[in-house]
Amino acid sequence: MVILGVATEHCSSAALMINGNIIGAIQEERLTKCKNQVAFPKKAIDELIKIHLDGDVSKIDQVVFGGTISDPYATFLDRHSNFSVKQHIQENKELWHPYFYKCNNQNERDVLASSYWKEKISLNESPNKNHNFDFSFLTEKPWAETIELYSKVIRPERILALHDWTGVPKLFDHHLCHAYYAYFGVNTEHNLKKDIIFTADGWGDGRNWTVHVPDARGQGLIELSSGNTNLVARIYRFTTLILGMKPNEHEYKVMGLAPYSKSQAHINKVINIYNDILDFENGSFISRNALKDSYFDLKQRLEGHRFDNIAAGLQSWSEQVTYKWMSYWIKQSNRSNVFFSGGLSMNIKANGYILNQPEIDKLYIAASGGDESLSIGACFAQYSMTQKPKKLESIYLGSEETDHWSDRLNETSMSISEFIEIPNTTDDDIAKLLENGEIIARCCGKSEFGARALGSRSILASPVNSDVIREINDAIKNRDFWMPFTPSILDEYTSDYLIDLKGCVSEYMTIGFESTTLARQEIPAALHPADFSVRPQKVKKNLSPGYWKLINAFRERTGIAALLNTSLNLHGEPMNYSAADAARTVAKSALNILQLSEGLLIVKRDSENKVMNILRR
Repeated sequence: MVILGVATEHCSSAALMINGNIIGAIQEERLTKCKNQVAFPKKAIDELIKIHLDGDVSKIDQVVFGGTISDPYATFLDRHSNFSVKQHIQENKELWHPYFYKCNNQNERDVLASSYWKEKISLNESPNKNHNFDFSFLTEKPWAETIELYSKVIRPERILALHDWTGVPKLFDHHLCHAYYAYFGVNTEHNLKKDIIFTADGWGDGRNWTVHVPDARGQGLIELSSGNTNLVARIYRFTTLILGMKPNEHEYKVMGLAPYSKSQAHINKVINIYNDILDFENGSFISRNALKDSYFDLKQRLEGHRFDNIAAGLQSWSEQVTYKWMSYWIKQSNRSNVFFSGGLSMNIKANGYILNQPEIDKLYIAASGGDESLSIGACFAQYSMTQKPKKLESIYLGSEETDHWSDRLNETSMSISEFIEIPNTTDDDIAKLLENGEIIARCCGKSEFGARALGSRSILASPVNSDVIREINDAIKNRDFWMPFTPSILDEYTSDYLIDLKGCVSEYMTIGFESTTLARQEIPAALHPADFSVRPQKVKKNLSPGYWKLINAFRERTGIAALLNTSLNLHGEPMNYSAADAARTVAKSALNILQLSEGLLIVKRDSENKVMNILRR
C-alpha cells in the first residue's frame, strides 16, 4: 500500500509510505528556499513521486492530511514565514487587543476578526508566493465559515487540482498525528505495558495536549485523556515576542539565553509570575490568575524584570509544569517509558530535565516533532488502521544530491572557473583539514528531514578551539552571540562526553545533557558557553555510515570522537537540499571548502594554496 502524507501547517511537508515503511519525507521550504514555508507542499510531493514512484501519481493508494482545521489567512499572509516582530506586535495591537478588551461577545469577536483579515488581504498580492492555493474564496464568507471551507474542502482538493490524484483524501486529527509520530518515529523496542505517549504544542485542532498508550497489539494508540488547557507552548511563544524575537521560530533562542541568568532570587520571582498563570495540580492544569490575553497582560506582568531572568524563569517554569503533567499520568497508568512529540518536544532543555526525573526509565523524542512531522504521523495513523506500521529507521529521507553544483552559480557572482575540484578525497583528507582548523561544508548522501542538521547538509569544524565559533559566525551563520553550537559524537564514545545515566537514545539532537569534565576539555566549542550543557547527535554507524567514518577518521587523528556541527544554509534561509544549493551557499558566504560525495570543491579566494598544502602533508 502506498500512502502520501501531507502537512500544510507551519513548515509544510510531504511524506511517502510504502507497505508501512516511511521511505521519503521532504519539507517544502527546502525546495522553495523560504524558511518555514506554509503551503500545499506541491514541490515536495512532486519530488517524492519522482524519486520513489517513477513520476506516476496513480501508484498512490491513499492521500492523508495531518490536521483537520487550518487557517487560510495565516497561509495567505505568510505569518509563519515572513512576518517580522514588528508585524506580530502590530497584529496584537490592531486585532487582539480590541478582540479581548473591547468586544462584548463572541459574535462581535468573529465579526472583528473577519473584517480585520479581509482588510489585510489583497487577492492579487499575497506575501506568500508559494502557497499553491486559489484563495479567491477568502473574501466571500465570514471568518468561521471560511476556515471550515478551506480546511475540509479546498485544502484536500488541491491533491486533485495539482497532481491529478482521483481518490478521496482523509484528514487525521493534529494531535493524533503527533502521537503516532512520537511512537513509531523512534526506532526502539516497544514495551506495550510500560510505554506512554505525550503530545503538547501551542494549538492543533482545538487541543494542545494528549496522552495515549499503545493498544494490546502495538498497532494503534488508545487515548487516555486530552484537552486545551496546557498553555506552556503558547506562553513560551508570546514571551518570545515580548523579548523582541519571532514567535513560532525563535523560541530556541530564548531557551539558549536562559542559562546566562545567575540570580536565582530574580529567576524565582519570574517563576512565580508564570506559576500564577499556569500550574498543574491534582491531575489538572490550573490558573490562579488567568491571562486576559497572551500578549498585553503577560507583558505587563513581566514589566521590570530583566530579559535574562525572564528567559531563565520561563524555561524553569516550563520544565516544572511539563514534568508535573507527565508525572501524574505516569503514576496513573503505571508506565515509565515516555514518548513525546509536538512543538513543545523541541525544547531540548526541558527534555533533559524530564529525562533525569526518577519516575522515568526511558525518554524517546522523535526527530523534529513540530508540525513538519505531521505528514509522517498521518501516514502512520492511516496504516495502523489495518496493519502495524514499521518504525522509522532513519531520518535521512530526502534525495541524494540531485543536480550538479554548478547549476546554481548563476544566482551568485561566481563562475565555474573560480572553483577547484579535487575528486576522490578520503575521510582522512577531510579529517586532516578539520584538524588544521578548516571549516568544511558537507553535502553528502540523502538530506535530513527536520530542523536539525545531522551530517548530510552540515557545516563541520573541530570542536577543540572555541575561536571557531566566531569564525563560523563571521563566515556564514551570523548567530546571536549567546547561542551555542552542537556536537556530533560517535555513539561508542558518548559516555566520555555526556552525563547520561539512563543510556538515552538521542540520535537527532532532541535532548539536552550535562557534559563531563573531558567534554569541557576536548569539545568546548560544541558546548553551551554559560552552563556547558550539550545537545548532541549520537552518530551510529548503521544509521549514518559515511558520517560515522568521517568522525572516526578525525578521532584517529586527534583522539577526539566528535565534530562541531551546524546546519548548511545562509542566514535566514532553510537548510540546503541539493549539491547546487550547497555550492551557492559556499559561493555567497566566506566558506571555502565543500565536501561532496564525489570529492572536494574549493573556492579560489587566496585560500586554495593553504588547503592544497594541508592535503599534501
